[in-house]
Amino acid sequence: MARQLRWRKEITTAEGEGGQKLKVVLYKLNNYKIMKNKIVIIIIIIVAAVMATAVGFYFTQKNKSSANPVGNTTPAGQFETNDQTNSEQPQNKLITDDFEIILPEGWRQTAPAIGSSAMAVNADEQLNDPAAQKINFKSYFAISYDVLQGKSLSEYLQGVKGQLQQTISDVVFSQEHETTINGKATRALEASFAQQGVNFKILMVAVKGAGDDVWIISFNTLQSSWAQYQETFSNIANSFSLKLKN
Repeated sequence: MARQLRWRKEITTAEGEGGQKLKVVLYKLNNYKIMKNKIVIIIIIIVAAVMATAVGFYFTQKNKSSANPVGNTTPAGQFETNDQTNSEQPQNKLITDDFEIILPEGWRQTAPAIGSSAMAVNADEQLNDPAAQKINFKSYFAISYDVLQGKSLSEYLQGVKGQLQQTISDVVFSQEHETTINGKATRALEASFAQQGVNFKILMVAVKGAGDDVWIISFNTLQSSWAQYQETFSNIANSFSLKLKN
């Protein structure tokens, strides 16, 4: 029997363009522990970005150049091999010591949730779904690191799917397949579920690291917004690049 999720609200701040403050509300699981795969926590976190004042006041400088598309007919999660640099794309990057990834126009890096290495939200998003508005939801992605413990990417995702099925009774998985991102073996998985009256759709992209490790990029949006985010999520995932270690 699936467990009933209990949420707690945490408020933090992040810095937007020009040093402006971005208030971030995180809805996290209360008294819930997952020991095997910390990525499960990232998938079911509900992230809300709430501006102290109007979004337009804080983010007036916009990049006018558009992202280099993967292809208008390429569904989210079905990535073309992308071993070339992303020099044509807007150079608004999220950079850490381990990787870098390009943020589309309007997306902002925010404080990562527990268990993740980085997180970004679509700060300019305007949603019409009343339930999503109630929890101030914004579409987002989170990047996390984990060890494979000798498992293949397929076996790793099977474990994650099993844990999610125990946690969220109505989760439905689809579109799982192998691909590559910047020369790294990758496996992508889509899923949908409902929480707090909101219908969510997620894309989880598992990118093989240099050793017995994996980087997970977890995208989350509303099911009603999925079509408009397919290309955006594909472009973001394709821009993920691990840094070479000495």
